Amino acid sequence: MNIIHLAILIGGTVIGAIFNYLLNRAPGSEPEDYRIGPAELNITCDCAFNPLIISGIATLVVAISSGVFDSRMELYLAGLFVFSIITIAGIIGRRRRHEEWRELEEVFSRALVTSHIHSPIDSPPDIFYDEDDDSDYY
Repeated sequence: MNIIHLAILIGGTVIGAIFNYLLNRAPGSEPEDYRIGPAELNITCDCAFNPLIISGIATLVVAISSGVFDSRMELYLAGLFVFSIITIAGIIGRRRRHEEWRELEEVFSRALVTSHIHSPIDSPPDIFYDEDDDSDYY
């Protein structure tokens, strides 16, 4: 393999890794985006195979361009390199997204304190009348 093909392979791997990281990080998504059905069931569809999709496609591209490589060993090593780098970038993005969700949940739990005291809007105030009191307050 000459230097131009090696540069294309490395450049394509870097672009694929960045894209897979950003795709799996999904900065605008929330845990509710992956929830299926009622919230009480707590069933999610955040598939663990998402980081493998882009890396599988990139490995297929390397396999299709097998004529560029001098030997099968170069082809196998290039495919393994592309697949592992892009998959690792996707896993890092996915873990980062889940860390942000945990941090946000901790912030909400600290900021939104739940208490047993109800606001006046939730329930009417308790007013006690003393029926035995005959005095006039006017």
